Amino acid sequence: DVCSSDLAAIPFLMLLIGIVELAWQCATAAALDSAVLRASRFGITGQATTANEPAQYTCRSQTIPWVVSSSTGGFLKPANLTVSIASYGSASDLTGGTPVAGAGAGGQIVTYAVTYTQPFLTGAWLSLIGGPAALTHRANIVVKNEPFDNATC
Repeated sequence: DVCSSDLAAIPFLMLLIGIVELAWQCATAAALDSAVLRASRFGITGQATTANEPAQYTCRSQTIPWVVSSSTGGFLKPANLTVSIASYGSASDLTGGTPVAGAGAGGQIVTYAVTYTQPFLTGAWLSLIGGPAALTHRANIVVKNEPFDNATC
């Protein structure tokens, strides 16, 4: 004998799981946005490295992806992260110019395009019904480097 309260619990539980999943993905999007902003703020300075980074990073183009992944305290996993950085000579080049890979030189316009794939908490359940196992988050920002003298790498 199934109680009506048992039947009401199933939709409530599904709603609760959906809310938790939504909050998880929103937290991921917020963390990614914050990390990309922080990395772009580092990148515009022309500084080659930052405190506490591993020794293998010796220039800005290497350090920026590390700043993205490390600025969230381990929330964003580096294996799920893709960082693309391209520089342009001027703002007018954004619409038709050819970008150069890397964080650019002083005074150049730089685009940061970051993609992060966050697995669903309920990925196993979604895959049973043919759904995706993860959600891809994207964050993009365009900045102008400060005027600095720095060799690119």
